[in-house]
Amino acid sequence: MNTKSEANPLRRVVQHVDGYRSWIIATALLSFVSFGAGIGLIAMSAYLISRSALLESTAALATIIVGVRFFAITRVVARYGERYIGHLGTFRFLTHIRVWCFRALIPVAPAALLGRASGDVLTTIISDVDTMQDLYLRVLVPPLAAVLTIATGCLVLSSFGVTFGIVLALFAGLCGVMLPLAIRRMTRLPSSALVASQAEVNTAVVECVSGIADLIAFGREDFFIDRVAAIDENQKTQRAKLANARGIAAAGNATIIGLAAITVSVLAIGFVDHGSLNGVSLALIPLVTIAAFEAIGPLSSSYEHLDRSKAAASRLVSLIDSGFEVLDPHEPHAFTIKRSTPISLTVSHLTFRYRSNDVPVFRNASFDIPAGSTVAVLGPSGAGKSTVVNVLSRYWDYEDGSIRLQGVELRDLSGDAARQAVAVVAQRDHIFDTTLRDNLLVGDGEAADDRLWAACDAADLGDVIRTFPIGLATRMGENGSRLSGGERQRLMIARALLADAPIMILDEATAHLDEPTQQRVLAGVREWRQGLTTIVIAHDVGAVPTFDFVLKVHDGIIEKLSDSDREGS
Repeated sequence: MNTKSEANPLRRVVQHVDGYRSWIIATALLSFVSFGAGIGLIAMSAYLISRSALLESTAALATIIVGVRFFAITRVVARYGERYIGHLGTFRFLTHIRVWCFRALIPVAPAALLGRASGDVLTTIISDVDTMQDLYLRVLVPPLAAVLTIATGCLVLSSFGVTFGIVLALFAGLCGVMLPLAIRRMTRLPSSALVASQAEVNTAVVECVSGIADLIAFGREDFFIDRVAAIDENQKTQRAKLANARGIAAAGNATIIGLAAITVSVLAIGFVDHGSLNGVSLALIPLVTIAAFEAIGPLSSSYEHLDRSKAAASRLVSLIDSGFEVLDPHEPHAFTIKRSTPISLTVSHLTFRYRSNDVPVFRNASFDIPAGSTVAVLGPSGAGKSTVVNVLSRYWDYEDGSIRLQGVELRDLSGDAARQAVAVVAQRDHIFDTTLRDNLLVGDGEAADDRLWAACDAADLGDVIRTFPIGLATRMGENGSRLSGGERQRLMIARALLADAPIMILDEATAHLDEPTQQRVLAGVREWRQGLTTIVIAHDVGAVPTFDFVLKVHDGIIEKLSDSDREGS
């Protein structure tokens, strides 16, 4: 079992907060200064009003007036600083978590995405990461600020009598600890359920919007509406439970604060009667008590946000840990893979399966492709032709055997280096919703327009693009919706040609082209890649105009066909 998955998911995410500890402390301190200034403002204002009722001249009150102004300005500045620093730190923290998520997915994709709907993955990467902002602003910061504020309030009240400080501490513990714990019993399950149901909504919306044309064509819009309505009904129930809990928490807070104010007021009156407290301070004590509770208010919802953060962290870690991680070697081989440089590919006694309990896709498979060869790989659907691509791209690791690029073991290369050696064109590669030029530059970010046009001509796409009013500046639409299916395939081939990778694999990339177009495209590919290795995966050799030899995948092995066998394929 992966030891990472055994760890507390939220703890793994919190580990990434360590680098932002100073931001948390700064936010908590600014929050404390804001709350403390509020206590000072209330105290000075109450004292000012009480004193002014007894004095005819305001000259004696000048110092108190200055104090009121000081605390008022300090509160505003500290509150602004708290919001600014807090949100800036949160945004940086979220950026860090999102980058961590993407980086963690690289070595485990696409295995981590097997069996996951695109909407669910989208929710994890966006919504669940955004939920983690509550961990920073509403879970970690409020307790620190509350402890400091209550401690300050207790010190202020204790200056008038230790009993006042003790009373505030007792009621603060009741309001800031006992009440939130009681409310958590009501919010734990609804909070986690809302995170899960939101993922269901996003998954349903992404799936149904992607297929909206088909739903309309078949008159089944109700399929989407009913599905979302059922999830929304469940969300209403969970939100109602949370709303009830928040209402009870608000009522509990108000009751406890009121009781605290009444208690200290009664005690203060007794102190005044006994002459141990100046009557001018009588209004100050209950108001300071109420002001101190301002910092405790956010704690009632902290557990709700904590549970949401836990649920989001669990989904985040589950996505990252769901694949079979292909680890880079501790000391990668120094072999440098250069563009446009021929390399050989040798596979010896390869054994591979996707999961430990699966039937092996390959058993003791061996073949050799010399540098600069054009090779056809044939086999029925499900035989494992595309698996060759996944293993060569280091998306999955192989159990036994050897795969060598120019004599260097594939496992000894980093994942990035291995993928630089191979350019793959599959049937469903992604076209980005940007310009045609930008999509081509994915293959070679430094290519000039002349080179882009040359690649398009090699893929038999140049004449199509020239019919567009703005040529390479034409936007492709979502996943290439501006293009036909065959044009999308040719765009992906042109993009791969620009990479000039030592090995290029066409994984049935021309299967949906008519035969004349298919022949022109493959001829253009071969001319562009003279001296480089090209592997064409197809169902029959008729799809490949010229090739040096043919490999056939069947029954877990890969064998080289003789000339007589080629004619029968």
